[in-house]
Amino acid sequence: MHTFSDLQRNLSHQKTLTSALGWTGLLLLYPTLMSLYPLLPPLLGFAYVKWREALEKRDFYGVFAWMLYAVVFESVWNLPLYGIWSAMIVTYTLFDPKISYLLRNRTLIAVVSVTVFDLLYLLFLQIYGSILHTAFFGYDPVLLAYFAADIVGVLLF
Repeated sequence: MHTFSDLQRNLSHQKTLTSALGWTGLLLLYPTLMSLYPLLPPLLGFAYVKWREALEKRDFYGVFAWMLYAVVFESVWNLPLYGIWSAMIVTYTLFDPKISYLLRNRTLIAVVSVTVFDLLYLLFLQIYGSILHTAFFGYDPVLLAYFAADIVGVLLF
């Protein structure tokens, strides 16, 4: 309790706490808004890049926040739980070291990482759906718009 009272008194900690609570609220609210407005992009590739950046900076609050976003997204959309986490870990451990070794431009690395992550997650959903005899997504032009939104989000932020 003593630590929380220190956070209330220190102005820089108040700004950090306010920012952290605001981001957490947004990360929890955005997937539910997507269920109401299906044209909002899921930004899974963007979430992957931000998760990877937080992991590299050892910002464990950011790592937790983006992983929470993934779980909320999967639960709202009735997708297989922890599929995004699996795709994140596989992309980070298997593909990102090779991408970083081949490419030196940070922006290009992020774009290629988003592409690999999105394709890997779609492949995971396709294989999982074929095992369970269900279709999690259809091949729509909307998927291309979502992919473009991921790329633009990574380029802008």
